Amino acid sequence: MKIYRLKPIENSIEVLDFSLLDLADIIGDEDLSLIRRQPRTNESLVAKWQETQCNLASAYKNGNPVPDVSYWGTYLIMSMMAYELFKSQLENEGEFLPINVESVQMYIFVPLIFGKEDLSRTVKHFEDGYECGLEQLSFDADSVANKSIFKSLLYGTHALFATEKFKLKFEQAGFNGLEFDTDLVSAF
Repeated sequence: MKIYRLKPIENSIEVLDFSLLDLADIIGDEDLSLIRRQPRTNESLVAKWQETQCNLASAYKNGNPVPDVSYWGTYLIMSMMAYELFKSQLENEGEFLPINVESVQMYIFVPLIFGKEDLSRTVKHFEDGYECGLEQLSFDADSVANKSIFKSLLYGTHALFATEKFKLKFEQAGFNGLEFDTDLVSAF
């Protein structure tokens, strides 16, 4: 099974003029503890979420096309078309937070699942005797067989991974905003 690391398009700019501090305000996370731990603990945000409004980042106000799916921190931003296409496929893998972006409905997708790493084919990187990341990452095929988007505890929750199923649907729809990298551990 082919697995990809999702990456933002090179030199892209986040779509929303909306920070994680803004998100923390909306969900009542005054000390930022929930926002900091959520990608690791997979705590639900939907019960605390209040639909809100925000602006597009200034780069998109000058006619630059808004991507269908793009990175926002450790989450994804989806257009209404992307949401409608992926909702049934992703609803058991995360949650969708509606956000009004200059009168256009969009969604923040919060991934809530991990793929199980195949430790027999994953290689840790060491420098001066200390573990320092991964040289190679592999996932247990059975663990990710029915998933579309997931995270890795071993690699770190700042990255998202996708299966061929998600990639094909994304490409067939003609969507833009993400790169699908077969090098799962590349720094760039």
